[in-house]
Amino acid sequence: MPELAEAGAPTHLTVLLQEFGQTEAARVCSYPAGAYANCLAMSALCAEWLRARGVECAIAWFSGSREPFPLAAGRWPYCDLQQINHWTVLAGEWSIDWTARQFEEQADWPDIRHLDTVAARWQRVEVWACDRCIQLVADGRHRELTPSRLDLTHRDIALETGGRGPYADPRHDATPALVSLCACEAVAA
Repeated sequence: MPELAEAGAPTHLTVLLQEFGQTEAARVCSYPAGAYANCLAMSALCAEWLRARGVECAIAWFSGSREPFPLAAGRWPYCDLQQINHWTVLAGEWSIDWTARQFEEQADWPDIRHLDTVAARWQRVEVWACDRCIQLVADGRHRELTPSRLDLTHRDIALETGGRGPYADPRHDATPALVSLCACEAVAA
């Protein structure tokens, strides 16, 4: 795990992330196939866990990658870059990404960077759920990790369809659409 304290992150956050890294969900995401398509689930799980320990945090939503992911897990090497979405936890100015290895096998785990650094990689960045939002996901199934081997199933579908899919996912099929949940900013304005 990268040394957050050396990068300027608060020491208490570093300690808590090391503790969260011992959870089964986090460990699953320490390798590319396990991290694949788990960014929303892991961001929600980590944010809930951090909030229960007094850390104010939010979830960021990134879409439209500016760069391809040729060696990524699952469907990402074959998809239209505009169709790629990604979520991370935001704690202050820090983006905490437990699933970065789905895109880059050698990424730090978790990959912790200043939000501006992460935002530069994406066309669009939004607050999915701010630190005041009670609801982090629209359906409890969005908090579940991917079924085993979903990365391989999606890769096969991508190869067969030229990256167009569709990509079945039991955690998201027949659930509310994945749209930003935060209405706090609009209400406060």
